[in-house]
Amino acid sequence: MTICLTALPPLPISMKNGIGGLLGRRLYTGLGSAGKRFYYLDMDDVELGWQLAQPFPGCDRNDAASVTTDTGIYVFSGAGKMDTDPHVRVLTDSYFFSKETQTWSKLDTTIPVGLLGASATSISDHQLIFIGGYCKETFDSLFARLSKVSSATDERSILDSFMSQPIEAYGWNPHIWMFDTRTLRWSKLADNPYLPNCGAGLIEKDQQILLIEGEIKPGLRSLETKRFQIKTDGSIECDLLPTIVQNEPKHEGIAGGFVGLIDNIPTVAGGAFFVGSQKRFQQGHLFSHQGLVKHYSNTIWQLNGSQWNKVGNLSDGQAYGVSVSIDNGIAILGGENQQGESITDCFIMSN
Repeated sequence: MTICLTALPPLPISMKNGIGGLLGRRLYTGLGSAGKRFYYLDMDDVELGWQLAQPFPGCDRNDAASVTTDTGIYVFSGAGKMDTDPHVRVLTDSYFFSKETQTWSKLDTTIPVGLLGASATSISDHQLIFIGGYCKETFDSLFARLSKVSSATDERSILDSFMSQPIEAYGWNPHIWMFDTRTLRWSKLADNPYLPNCGAGLIEKDQQILLIEGEIKPGLRSLETKRFQIKTDGSIECDLLPTIVQNEPKHEGIAGGFVGLIDNIPTVAGGAFFVGSQKRFQQGHLFSHQGLVKHYSNTIWQLNGSQWNKVGNLSDGQAYGVSVSIDNGIAILGGENQQGESITDCFIMSN
């Protein structure tokens, strides 16, 4: 299969670590480094470029979890700082952008677990599923300590100690959670039998959820592709699918990749990793990415039956943008380039 990259109008400002979704024929994206800005692009008249939608009413935030449904876009958690906060923390608020009214509203609910960097999707018109996410207590404690340091040496010491912990010490969300948009209630659906992730790619296909790589601790990527199938009785069946590393032994796993379906084929592009981190971790170095170079991939992979195949390349390596499945492919919006800078580039990846 030949992968085509078709340019879309660039965003008015650069953006990374944001959210997005497709409502009808409008693509929406914003938040992250774009602050409270929220934009839409009319796919029937792309010449108009990106237009401002109603600004996000909450505080600025990065890496929020979001879910798009037929009625609108839900936004949960993220890392940010309220006016009264002394430091950045994992947020516990939730919002809804209505397709019908084109307005935001705050949901009357409190998130029971850290969902910073979690992967999320819907399994019905009112049931949302969340997998992974950063531990609020761990994150908040780190940034509370960092907010009080008086020297770069002290900051470095705190970070070195934090990064040198075993995987289980970070306490990332080990459960699969469900949120009912009708009752605004949270429930613990099941335990996650695998190591919890942050920044993993999520693809919904044939009533199944594919969770692709992501981090298992800061700086160290998972190499697994996992499949979750939620039954009508609420039970969950889980198994492991073929991995990219089986076809590419030097593959380090990716976080912040772009994912979706092209002709119903699971597709992954871009993402970031630290070259050599897997080997260092296997050698017993818990701070597995210490001193290593962060690499931004430009490779496009597809899961065809029993294996992942390399099917093309992005123009440049990039990660941490927004990917949205659309009728003819995957829209990739913004992100971060090889220099760690947020970008305005937008395009469609299709066959």
